Amino acid sequence: MCLTSLNDLLEKPFRCYPRDEQLRIAKRGRFTDLADLSQHDKGKNRMFAVSWYQRVKWLSGNTVNRKLYCWNCVLFPSGPSRLWNTIGFDDLRNLSQATKKHEESKEHIYSTVKLRILCKSERQTGGEREELENNVKVRRNREYLERLIDISLALALRDIPFRYEDSEDGAYKTLLNLLRKYDDVVRTKVEQDAQFKGFTKTIQIDLVQSIAHVVRQRIVDEVAVANFFSLMVDDAPGNPKSKQVSVAVRYVKNGRPIERFLGLYEVSYGTRSNEVMAVLERDLERLNFKEKLVSQSYDGAVVRPTELYSLQQAVKRQQNDYCQAQLVHYYAHEFSKLLAQSLQTLQECKLFFSVVTLFCRFFEKVNIGDILRQAPSTWLDSTSKCVKHLKTNYDTVLKVLEFVTTSENFENSVDILYEAVNLTNHMKSFKFVALLTIFEVHFSLVDECFEAIKERFPDTKVYRKEINGLIEKLKKLKTDVEFNKIMNSVPISGTPAMLLDMFTWHVQILDNLIHDIEGRSLDIELIDFFGLVSLESLTAQRSKKNPDNALMASIKESYPKFFDTVKLRTELDLLHSDPSIGGIGEHDVTTPGDVMKFFCDYDIKRLLPELYKLLELVSAMPTIGEPLQGDACALNRIRAYCRKERKEEPRSALAMLSIERDLLTEMQGTSQWYSQVIDYFATLPSTSSIELTYKNTEPVVETAKMEVITEPELTIKTEPDM
Repeated sequence: MCLTSLNDLLEKPFRCYPRDEQLRIAKRGRFTDLADLSQHDKGKNRMFAVSWYQRVKWLSGNTVNRKLYCWNCVLFPSGPSRLWNTIGFDDLRNLSQATKKHEESKEHIYSTVKLRILCKSERQTGGEREELENNVKVRRNREYLERLIDISLALALRDIPFRYEDSEDGAYKTLLNLLRKYDDVVRTKVEQDAQFKGFTKTIQIDLVQSIAHVVRQRIVDEVAVANFFSLMVDDAPGNPKSKQVSVAVRYVKNGRPIERFLGLYEVSYGTRSNEVMAVLERDLERLNFKEKLVSQSYDGAVVRPTELYSLQQAVKRQQNDYCQAQLVHYYAHEFSKLLAQSLQTLQECKLFFSVVTLFCRFFEKVNIGDILRQAPSTWLDSTSKCVKHLKTNYDTVLKVLEFVTTSENFENSVDILYEAVNLTNHMKSFKFVALLTIFEVHFSLVDECFEAIKERFPDTKVYRKEINGLIEKLKKLKTDVEFNKIMNSVPISGTPAMLLDMFTWHVQILDNLIHDIEGRSLDIELIDFFGLVSLESLTAQRSKKNPDNALMASIKESYPKFFDTVKLRTELDLLHSDPSIGGIGEHDVTTPGDVMKFFCDYDIKRLLPELYKLLELVSAMPTIGEPLQGDACALNRIRAYCRKERKEEPRSALAMLSIERDLLTEMQGTSQWYSQVIDYFATLPSTSSIELTYKNTEPVVETAKMEVITEPELTIKTEPDM
């Protein structure tokens, strides 16, 4: 039967319909088609507002007798009162009071309970069986996915390839088949499910992507809690087919600076700033960089040297004025290596440093002689050490190469013999040895400068003084006199034409070095405020001297929104007058980061909130004053991974699992781990053949106790008395 109005239920009560028809009526719901209801009262015409249907969820209208009813009570009438289930209500003047009174009555509560039981029984007799069957299947599928996740992690954390090149066979499939012998969940799924077995390359890739997504989201969530974070972008060698950059962030968590890897991204060779900016925006938007990014660092190979300024300005332009990401020197970057990378735009320099890299790799494979016991493991990480090593041990290196080419020990090692002959030719080439001598001089000056800066950091005045001194020394090397001094120390003679070419390259190299050094030092004065919490400053001010006004002005100018400078000055006064409240002198405190950790350990940060925030800002920047050691340094982990030259897809996701293995291990211990990975995996196109989402289709029935009702306005029209 098809009901046309509420009046049909008044003529034939709900109890008279068969059960299946009752279910259809209940599912169809109340009638709300009565709209033009009015009441003439004391010369005024009250109009019914249809918004009452939204505010009172059980209210229903009968278009035949033009009265209002309770839908629940019409279906399940009870008690002596017949107003809301039989007679109908039309006193618009008292509608608000009447609805409130009715919904608290026993009759209304009873009818609402009966309607809920009816809907619930319909669910149990029909949809619930299907839902339960689906959820049992989903639970089994998710249990199977947990095994696949564990297999993926076992391989990724050990850097074991999942499959052979251009094949789905390999370690992943082997482990899954092995598990199949001992695990009923795996055996049942593989043997009985024809649609989804989880063997394919696509599934393997999507599993890794899902795990990496959850790890990356954890990092995003941690940055969201932090007040500040910094960005570190580096060239990531290891992929022979394309150039890629790594992106990492640094922030403070629980009083300790942390560096996390975000991903590897492919870019073109000779990358321009707009391309790198497009890559960075993918991650930065999720990290609220407009209000939290306080520093940025780039190695010398990310963009061309002439593009570095444009890149850092592009980041700043997208930020708010009160939060600008200053360009700082990342402590993990060897400055001479940065400069060497920036010189790759000069063809002769590019060829020279590629040969230097060949020397490093050769001596890592062929470790003989006292000279080689000193450095091979560090050569790849230190360009200046490698250059100095080759120059100062020139004769010894030649002897080693000649030994390799003549020794019976290597006569069957064709590749090593070929490399030794090639490197010997370079060591006897005037061009290579002359450039080796030039860079040995340049890098010695650069290293000397930065050793002095490290000793006095964060004194930015010393920093600027040393940089200016370095630039003056480099400019002086451009003279004929200084050039001739350098050439006199070259162990091989060159023709006048060779010397003329070398002088031209020498000047070009110096011009590029000076330009890059100046560009990387532009923002140094903007972090003068580091001096407010330097241990040298604190220990020197036991005479209760107030914080330096110029340094206070620096923090106010650089980050005006983040600090209450009045409170900050008061808290700094306390620390300056008695450094022991920061653990200085009485505990193992040697850096501002140690002071911050002391504040956390002793629960002092709430008492000195502005000072703690300043310490967090300083520690969030990856400067040479706050280095992290070993694997705590993100760049160390990234370099170690990239040396393995993994070719398997997905590169960035596999890199995330390997580089952030400690965080991943921590996350595996949480109860939400598998659910988070599987929930994301379920959104990918490759999972259309497997059901991974639980169903919950319980119908919604209005509760007896409604929300407090705000009476809708009634339109009142004044009419003359007749």
